[in-house]
Amino acid sequence: MSRTVLLDDASAHVAKAFRGRREQLAEIGVGLLSLPPRSPELNDIERVWHAAKYEDYPRCAQTTVDAIGEAVDRAMTRQRDRIQGSGRWG
Repeated sequence: MSRTVLLDDASAHVAKAFRGRREQLAEIGVGLLSLPPRSPELNDIERVWHAAKYEDYPRCAQTTVDAIGEAVDRAMTRQRDRIQGSGRWG
């Protein structure tokens, strides 16, 4: 299963330690997509991610890449189900 990570201008996303990792991440099925600066039309995405991160993502440390992926998948599935149940966004 592949995943795409959306990046904004957050300092962690543009840090030197993060640069040059695209190839390494691609090898494990993770793609990076940089969002344009100042994208107010993406606010809904930010709200969904914030809710997933602070309401649904486990508060314990994940120790493997697979565990992180599974925790993110569960959090995002809960968000999807919540949104679909509310009638928002189809």
